[in-house]
Amino acid sequence: MLFLRVCALTASLISRGLASPISPAIRDTNGEGLLVQTSSGPIQGFFNQTAPDVRQFLGVPFAEPPVGDLRFSSPVRKQSNGTVNAFALPSSCIQQTSNTSTIYTTYEKGFRIAGGDSEDCLYLSIWTPRIEKIQSQQRPLPVLLYIPGGGFTSGGEASLYKIPDKWVQRTQSHIVVVMNYRVNVFGFPNAAGLVDQNVGFLDQRMAIEWVEANIANFGGDPARIALWGQSAGAGSVTAYSYGYPDNPIVAALIADSGAPGIIDNKDYAHTNFTFLADLVGCGGLSTEEISCMQNVSARTLQTALSTYSGSPSISFMPSVDNKTVFANWTERAVEGKVAKIPLLTGSNTNEGAGFVSLTPSGPSEATLFNLTESIIACPVAEEVKNRNLGGLTTYRYQYAGNFSNISPLPWFGAYHSSELPLLFGTHYEYGGPSTQYEWDVSYAMEALWLSFAEDPSRGPVRLSIGDAAANPNNSSYFSWPAFEQGSSNMLLFAEENKLMQLVESGRIDDFCSGL
Repeated sequence: MLFLRVCALTASLISRGLASPISPAIRDTNGEGLLVQTSSGPIQGFFNQTAPDVRQFLGVPFAEPPVGDLRFSSPVRKQSNGTVNAFALPSSCIQQTSNTSTIYTTYEKGFRIAGGDSEDCLYLSIWTPRIEKIQSQQRPLPVLLYIPGGGFTSGGEASLYKIPDKWVQRTQSHIVVVMNYRVNVFGFPNAAGLVDQNVGFLDQRMAIEWVEANIANFGGDPARIALWGQSAGAGSVTAYSYGYPDNPIVAALIADSGAPGIIDNKDYAHTNFTFLADLVGCGGLSTEEISCMQNVSARTLQTALSTYSGSPSISFMPSVDNKTVFANWTERAVEGKVAKIPLLTGSNTNEGAGFVSLTPSGPSEATLFNLTESIIACPVAEEVKNRNLGGLTTYRYQYAGNFSNISPLPWFGAYHSSELPLLFGTHYEYGGPSTQYEWDVSYAMEALWLSFAEDPSRGPVRLSIGDAAANPNNSSYFSWPAFEQGSSNMLLFAEENKLMQLVESGRIDDFCSGL
């Protein structure tokens, strides 16, 4: 439960975003492959000067707006209703907010959500190369389908550090799709009488189904979709493999700083929903409670969630339903009730810095270490162990980068989310220029994540940049070995000016085994 409480705070801080949505200042809607037929209707995309060889389709609907009677309900597939002009990132789903100062609110505003929020939020965005670039490769491209984090209380597509246009512009060899999904009480209501409690997870599944059905029309390979997420998004990715063991659709899983073990909602009596109903005038209605709550304005619910600080505390997180969330993940892994697809997963060396209120000197090293391990590293270690017990292929990493344009105060280090600007190729855009070493780390991580999506059965590989010594085996070609308990096969990025090195995981695992 600690992750959920702390991440809820951190994520809500990230969500207090910029004043206007992200949209291109100069767009070109003429060109081959910019009008694409989909199950949601024709989608009109664009080029812009920032990434002139990338077709961008921003704000593509995959489900009907979850409003009115559809609030708290499973998503309904979007029906065609004319051409969609996909020119700007959509509003985020209704966010739970806070005013506490953190790394993200004071220093690293590139993580924050840009633009507004709305209940009408079930959209995804697609970045894909020019059609002629794809045709020249003579096969459809691998797809990275990203689930944003946000502690299950906030988060969404419109985050500056996570716009992949320049990454796709540089490689011309992959497609990135980013989705929205409902969060907090709108996505995880946990209300008595509802058929489905974790409708935010069902939003994710519908987005995945939409991508499978339509991505070929954008030049993507539906047989090579890698489902990728960070933080709550990583928890979503790994939980997804247990919820859909026989029909995962995707071919690979990538989970940055999250695992099923971060999901720990013990509100079995549905008291949080009833308490919130009391706060907004829907209390004491028994069977009419849900219908009353469906008629309360979204802003009233948001204000009640974001400003209430009394006792008892209330929170809305995924809950055990034995369909998308399970009480015993280890048991399901051992029994083979999990998708038989490979996973790339890991965490950062100083995750805890992202979960504390901001002070100039920062908390003690012991506090940061304990937060890092207990909130993120240990749940990740547990999931790796579970997968080893179940005989599932897993690649494990740890990220240690401490770059001044991402971590401007020394104690920030490799805090929660700090690897994302390197993976999305945006590290140089908002906090100052990057060093050559930072660029090299970024290129290496991007190459490995992408190569995993290209061929999950082979696993992540890369060619070295420059000196072969930049690879752990001193070769011009590096093949990341699958992780096994007790091995030295955890890949450590960006520590002590080394690009990457294979190390033991004992320091993490020994600490976690004592919890």
